[in-house]
Amino acid sequence: MNARNALLSVSCLLLTTLTSCGTLNRAGKDLVLGVGTPVLMVYGGATDGVDSAQNVREGLGSGGGVEVLAFPFTFGYHALEHFIYGVVHLVDLPLCLFYGAAELHPSGPEVKPLDIYQGTWFDSWYAENRKQGTDAESGEMVPAAR
Repeated sequence: MNARNALLSVSCLLLTTLTSCGTLNRAGKDLVLGVGTPVLMVYGGATDGVDSAQNVREGLGSGGGVEVLAFPFTFGYHALEHFIYGVVHLVDLPLCLFYGAAELHPSGPEVKPLDIYQGTWFDSWYAENRKQGTDAESGEMVPAAR
């Protein structure tokens, strides 16, 4: 075993100690949503685009033709929006190594998943397992605020 492989193995082992449940939760959400970006672009663009096209129709007080004409534009806008959200999650994924280091300190920040998409399994896990805080005046433990 050469020095390069030994150093790489030790570095990987040390990186696993820097992660916490909050960091792994954030990384998991980043990975799932980042890899699923092509599906989210089509699904999110379609659902949000239809909703926006219906709002255009209602706002203009017109018929279904306006809704049909508005849909390609609203779909394209929302598909681009979901693409950007996916890129944000992919950029955030490698940064999770540093979030784990930030969580080492007992009074350090609490790492939680990004709030771009809500209602995922990662968000419900975080809500169930978030840290509790201490009241500054009484010193009593209180549930953490959302």
